Amino acid sequence: MGRWLIALLAASVGLVAAAASAHVVVARTAYEAHRLQGHATTAFTVSCRPGFVAVSGGVAGPPGDARLLGLQPRDSRSFGFRFANPGAAARVRVAVACRRSSGPELRLTRLERRLAVPAGGFASAALRCPRQTTPAGSGVDLRGAGVTLRRATASLRGFSFTVRNAAAKPAAAVLYGNCLTAVRSAGAAAEALRVEITSFTDLVSPGSRAVRHGCRKGWLSLGTGYALRRPELDVRAAAAVGAGGRWRVSNGSADAATAVLQLVCARLG
Repeated sequence: MGRWLIALLAASVGLVAAAASAHVVVARTAYEAHRLQGHATTAFTVSCRPGFVAVSGGVAGPPGDARLLGLQPRDSRSFGFRFANPGAAARVRVAVACRRSSGPELRLTRLERRLAVPAGGFASAALRCPRQTTPAGSGVDLRGAGVTLRRATASLRGFSFTVRNAAAKPAAAVLYGNCLTAVRSAGAAAEALRVEITSFTDLVSPGSRAVRHGCRKGWLSLGTGYALRRPELDVRAAAAVGAGGRWRVSNGSADAATAVLQLVCARLG
């Protein structure tokens, strides 16, 4: 397994509170289990408690053959999920990363872009976060049979996506990004909202593997990402939970292959 730090954002993102030692970001995870109808598409929304912002959403446990088609930030407190289930009825467990600051207010800016994907090909696009905000979680709405997400990663500037269309007809996808900032009260001294974006190179044996990575001590996770270079690889679940990230990666080939998994972590001060 390899590990490298893509970026460390120190003093340029966000405004925070006067007494750094007294202020922290509180992490909660909103878990929900839902029944997916057989041979149908099921959609639902999961929300954080009042006072928290939903920085990212994801799948905590993949439900058999069902596939996540839509992961969309609805508003500052909720994410929408959409699954296609080609088999018998199943259950899925999803997670929304809810974060709240004990001092400054956390605010989200949602980005959105429509992407055309050619038949039998790939399409890539980027979403750029506004100044004084940092990437948190991303999402996508895949429209059309055979459309899959192959890359969803973050940098200091925003998000990058690659979508594959294995069908014989053109398809479309809608890309989403949540950009986070912390706003201090009037008269309080400014201090940095620090963000680290780390990539891990994991060797995945044939079959399915659960992978976990953690933030540094004192840091909390904002979102997860991944990049898949081989068509046999698939991320069946990914979610930011507490101070780390969790993934379920499958490898349909007879040989081990590497997947790049990404974790976005943050702290105040």
